[in-house]
Amino acid sequence: MNKLTISIRRGSTVALPIRVESSVLSYAQITTIANTAPVRITATAHGLPDGWRAAVMNAKGITQLNAAWNPPKDSELRTIVVVDADMVEINDYNAAGLKAHTAGTGQLAYYAPHDLMPYEGARMNVKAKVGGEPLAIYTTTDGTLELDNATKAVWLKLSDTETMLLAAKNYVFDIELLRTGGGVEAICTADSVLTVLPEVTTTE
Repeated sequence: MNKLTISIRRGSTVALPIRVESSVLSYAQITTIANTAPVRITATAHGLPDGWRAAVMNAKGITQLNAAWNPPKDSELRTIVVVDADMVEINDYNAAGLKAHTAGTGQLAYYAPHDLMPYEGARMNVKAKVGGEPLAIYTTTDGTLELDNATKAVWLKLSDTETMLLAAKNYVFDIELLRTGGGVEAICTADSVLTVLPEVTTTE
């Protein structure tokens, strides 16, 4: 399980996708890496959903992109933007001016999306500390969470009134999936961090 870090702002509406990764590491062979800003990577039929996380491994020439660890550390996974079925973009990486990629080398490594079809619901507990009493509980029953198997995400959906119920500070949270017919599965560590940002119109 990964430790997640998310943020919301008090007084704002929230529609935030929380991607659900499985524990299975998958690979897509890289064809080319363009020296562009941001960098664009071609990997035929990569299979990555938009907004997923991936790391570059074993690419030659443009070695600065490569993860240092095998398997990649969580911090080495970067959020990708899907351009099309064969190309992704890493928006926060500028590859202009780097050495040219040696065509056909390297892989995009990513944790395969978790199939959400077997689950009927989800719940998220927000606490001041691990083991503390919940300060807020979000569920698919009340509509503050939504399971979306198409994007492999649990969506956190809060109204402006609901985001005002937590003070601006850091909290911990956990999210559990509720399996149809019984069973509970955690998708993140209990010390995952929710940062509540202050309202933009106040001096909180």
